[in-house]
Amino acid sequence: MKKYSWLILFVLIFTLGLSGCGKKANPIELPPTDNISSIEIAGGIKDTIITDKEMIASFIQKVVEATPTSKQSVQDVPTVSEYTRVDFVSDGNISSIFIYQENSKWYIEQPYHGIYETDEIILKLLKNN
Repeated sequence: MKKYSWLILFVLIFTLGLSGCGKKANPIELPPTDNISSIEIAGGIKDTIITDKEMIASFIQKVVEATPTSKQSVQDVPTVSEYTRVDFVSDGNISSIFIYQENSKWYIEQPYHGIYETDEIILKLLKNN
């Protein structure tokens, strides 16, 4: 009887361990940097459009450096009350991400694709240009 108790306990712990280790998000999918004609930022005091290729490249580099989380993006916009929407415009297509702070951490959310942890520098990078 003790063998079965230990076996059941082992199976339960193993199952809980697996379910607690959620899959991390896939890398952020953005258009190639050369194809992006502008970045449009909505949120805050005023909307901004960035067309400088160097600024676009450095911002994309910062976005790509974000760390994938196991949180899922299951809607069009984040569930937080305040966020900044960033649209990448390329060849008539628009790809959007959202930047926001939650529980003292900064996140990038790509709708239906994933949520990524970043830092506040990403928002400062946008607002300074």
